[in-house]
Amino acid sequence: MPGMRRPRLLDYDVLLVDLDGVVWLGSSVISENVEALRRAAESGVRLVFLSNNSTRTRRHYSLILRSLGLPVEESDVVTSGYAAARWVALRRPGSNVYVVGEEGLSIESYLAGLNVVDFEYASTHRIDAVIVGLDRLVTYDKLRAALRALHRGALFVAANEDHVLPREDGFDPGAGSIVSALSRAAGREPDFVAGKPSPFIAELALKDMRGAKALVVGDRLDTDIELARRAGLDGLLVLTGVTREPPERAPPNLVGVVKTLLDAI
Repeated sequence: MPGMRRPRLLDYDVLLVDLDGVVWLGSSVISENVEALRRAAESGVRLVFLSNNSTRTRRHYSLILRSLGLPVEESDVVTSGYAAARWVALRRPGSNVYVVGEEGLSIESYLAGLNVVDFEYASTHRIDAVIVGLDRLVTYDKLRAALRALHRGALFVAANEDHVLPREDGFDPGAGSIVSALSRAAGREPDFVAGKPSPFIAELALKDMRGAKALVVGDRLDTDIELARRAGLDGLLVLTGVTREPPERAPPNLVGVVKTLLDAI
């Protein structure tokens, strides 16, 4: 974009990298971006991956990323499910929670020390929090149990509010569509949204890297680049996912827009 300097991944100590739309699109790996990240890691840049997708665990994603040749440990992955569970655990340790989501969100809640209750318990007992993420097997009964828990005073915690999820052939409904349905039924907004663009997920990712120069790399202005703005970090937009054209008006923290990450090596 006019007036914008050429961004370089190697100018940073750590990259906070999105997954869907940057590393892969649906089941298809975006090889140019993976190659650029591999080169950055070989040059000493630390890679940390931030995903709003709560359906899988951090361990699951770390194994996939390692299979692509990227030097990633479980601690180098922060999902919105992990962030949501950590937020609840920090405020109400060991609390009873009802999860509207998939395996990744339930496991991360369990690993955070929370007591994940089942449908029957949530339908009839007071619980501490309802945690909502993407659930491709959501049912009316699941929503009803969550709604009744919210009416009884449970915290309403959203893993993220992404309305769509990019795929090779278009878009699928995202977690935000489920969050919106519950919000409308309950007549209240979530008490907390853990995933991007919440700065909380960046704080978790950078908690052991004080003073590191960090760059947020993503394919969405409303989540990735907005997260960078709220967290006071630089943002790099890559046109391989949701966003396919440079924005007409660039946010002040946007240091560059690239077709693929190889353009930033």
